[in-house]
Amino acid sequence: MSEVLTIDARIAAPPERVYAALTDAGALRVWLAEHAEVSLPEGRYEFWGRYTPQGERGRQWLVEAEPGRALRFGWRLDDQETTASFTLAADGDGTKVKLEQTGVPTVEQMMAHTGRRDGLHSLHTFWSLAVGTLAEYAEGRELTPKADFSPDRPLEIRAEVTVDDAPEAVFRSLTDPETVRRWFGWPVEIEPRVGGKVTLGADGEITEFEPGRVFVYVDGEMVTRWELEGSGGRTRLTFVQSGFTEAERDSAAQHEAGWLQGLAELKRLHATGGEPPRGRDLPGREG
Repeated sequence: MSEVLTIDARIAAPPERVYAALTDAGALRVWLAEHAEVSLPEGRYEFWGRYTPQGERGRQWLVEAEPGRALRFGWRLDDQETTASFTLAADGDGTKVKLEQTGVPTVEQMMAHTGRRDGLHSLHTFWSLAVGTLAEYAEGRELTPKADFSPDRPLEIRAEVTVDDAPEAVFRSLTDPETVRRWFGWPVEIEPRVGGKVTLGADGEITEFEPGRVFVYVDGEMVTRWELEGSGGRTRLTFVQSGFTEAERDSAAQHEAGWLQGLAELKRLHATGGEPPRGRDLPGREG
């Protein structure tokens, strides 16, 4: 059984600019994929490479393109044909965007899955990150790094981003449960002290806690580390998660995309001062 993943977003750019970002191969190579080729008149729409799940060339094909309004393409993953569609609608000086992806496993299936995770099981994190970087590109903001889905990717997850706020404010966003929920998307528990409990992406124990500088927690062999360095009222944030085994390389890619999507939301939260204007409907999720 599979379902439809739906992601809604508002992008502070007109529909024409968002549509161009979706259909120009040069733009796709900046915000989405390592490689891309597009010819709408010829029905060609392809993206591939290390930043794409099962990133061999020839897995996508154009289904429909309506300038400024809609794009739909097929995508073969795990030997199954799926469809991804973007629908655009003007919203004042911005654009409401709806992404719908068929063939996505339910939450229950994802939690119980024991095989490869580099195809259908990666779509929920892949698209959550991609919609965020689409917004960054269309709005002219610094892009969040892409996730590496290649079979030889590192086992360690490492990312660096710049947040438009002071280290003390960013540290609060990493350690205050209510603020974390706003960018992470899920309720968490954090006891802000060394030895305290934390459930942010891992159920662990805090081993380092220096406000404005370092936040580290450990869950068995899994170590999650946040380092902050301020300059000119901004923060260079470094995230590292280690402890994945060779058998978990696919899972590391899936987790990397999820963390990067969270970092994109964290950046937006500090840049706008409000709730990230996005919604996500996960297949099989209640509430």
